[in-house]
Amino acid sequence: MRRNKVFIYMLVLFGFILLGGCTVTVEKEPETVEEALVGHWVNTMGSPDYYFTATELIEMDDEGTKTEMSYVVVESNEEDNTITIRTTDSKGGEEDKKIEFSDDRETMKETSYIVGVESGTEDFTYVDSKTKP
Repeated sequence: MRRNKVFIYMLVLFGFILLGGCTVTVEKEPETVEEALVGHWVNTMGSPDYYFTATELIEMDDEGTKTEMSYVVVESNEEDNTITIRTTDSKGGEEDKKIEFSDDRETMKETSYIVGVESGTEDFTYVDSKTKP
């Protein structure tokens, strides 16, 4: 009987150890579209991944190429869940990105413009709060 109690205590202790290693995922609840942008976004087609801070964007493609850019908010609209940013890469190249968030701000559609001409559209899904690869 004593052996069974020791065995049960060991199982309970092992269970607590396993639970202690689990992480809790906290859903983001951004108050503004600018806050909603911050974090790690994955392209639904596979590449690139985006990592946003409040002023910087890191773009990682499938080959591991890392492009670091700064950005400024050109326009934001809370009612429409949209934000337009102007990115500048290390060589001074600029690109505007109009981003339309879903109502829950967990997905976004990005339309890129170079010198005012639309250059493409991509869809992204929010992954986590990481701001660096």
